[in-house]
Amino acid sequence: MDENKPFRTGSLQRERNGVWTMRVSCAGKIYSRTTGTKDHEKAKMELSKFVVAVECEHERDTDPGPLLREWPRYERSPEAARLSPRVRGNRYRAWRYFSTWMKSSYPDVLEAASVTRQMVDEYMSFFGERRSAMTFNLCVCSLRGIFRVLIGKDGEEANPLNYIASKFSDTRPRRELSTDEVRRVVASSESEGGEWPRLISIAVYTGLRLGDCCRLRWESVNLAQGIIQLVPNKTRKYACGRVVTIPIHEQLMSSLVSTPSQSRSGYVMPVIATDYETRRWRISKGLERIFDGAGIVRSVMYEGRSRLTPTATFHSLRHSFVSFAANAGVPLVVVQAIVGHTSTAMTHHYYHANESALRKAVNAIPSFAKDGKSVRKGAVYSDALHGYDSCGCRLPTVAQRLMRADRLLKSGLISAQEHAGLRERILAEA
Repeated sequence: MDENKPFRTGSLQRERNGVWTMRVSCAGKIYSRTTGTKDHEKAKMELSKFVVAVECEHERDTDPGPLLREWPRYERSPEAARLSPRVRGNRYRAWRYFSTWMKSSYPDVLEAASVTRQMVDEYMSFFGERRSAMTFNLCVCSLRGIFRVLIGKDGEEANPLNYIASKFSDTRPRRELSTDEVRRVVASSESEGGEWPRLISIAVYTGLRLGDCCRLRWESVNLAQGIIQLVPNKTRKYACGRVVTIPIHEQLMSSLVSTPSQSRSGYVMPVIATDYETRRWRISKGLERIFDGAGIVRSVMYEGRSRLTPTATFHSLRHSFVSFAANAGVPLVVVQAIVGHTSTAMTHHYYHANESALRKAVNAIPSFAKDGKSVRKGAVYSDALHGYDSCGCRLPTVAQRLMRADRLLKSGLISAQEHAGLRERILAEA
């Protein structure tokens, strides 16, 4: 049994009757159990409990060594209290693997203060053989913090991890796409059909991550005010989850209002949301077809690597969003507020006090419809709001724009509340 193989977080699989089943792989064994619920959020909570139960059962069957007995002392420290549950769990696993290795290599060492620099050098050489530079550096950081607490501030110079140099990480971030490349991706998504054009539009004009785009709900979309407000999934798992406010680009608005008002409940893209939660490979394959159809090189071979490295993925659209807005002269702090890189207070401050700056950031993203022009079928909302027809000619009067808003309401494309908000914005901009 490989004690240095980390535990998996587990996975969920939806059965034919709609009930979710949990599967967790731990130390070469697979544990499976039904959640007894059809609700995905409840199933994820049950999965997290099941993972903890599996790890506890594994710990009872194996003796990780005497050093693990010092973990409660670290867990009670102020430093550990400041960490999120996820980071604290990663540090526990790093300490447990180190304790297991020490038990087999140096069984006479019973406390952290007795660990020498030579022992740590041997362990990190063993640990780093099959790990990436990022994993290696994360382990060094975790063990250094644990030793700092267990040895004490007076023995900071004796911390054996202080002498371990971090590895150079040659990870390469996803690149941003050019204007022409984004336009080709949009056109390729239209050829794919279904909900794919809307998914790409949401990514291009909001900068949201893949999971947030796929699982966007109508409750987060306020067409009357022209904004999207949600807590990104990446920050939702922490106590400091931030609400981001994103003004809706007029091209994206044209796509959203094409859904009748009576159908605006649940997920904005129900088919893609279901595939993302249950059959994520379908999302990956669909995006591969779109990028290949756009002629985008998705991965390249770098010197010194044994396999292809992804360079252009769905996340590249988020990079492009930031680049387009920043290159258009939008203050970087405003862009960060939109993509969710600031505090909740700062995000709300920019929305209430400087909504025009946020709207300028989103409107700075160019249109990627065919030939760079708005598609006539979905342009009626922006016609009413901004006073332009499909040829780019200014409508002469506010009355005509109000008539277009009334036409949207009559056709069922917007609700009465959205109609009232649209009228208010037309009159305010007159």
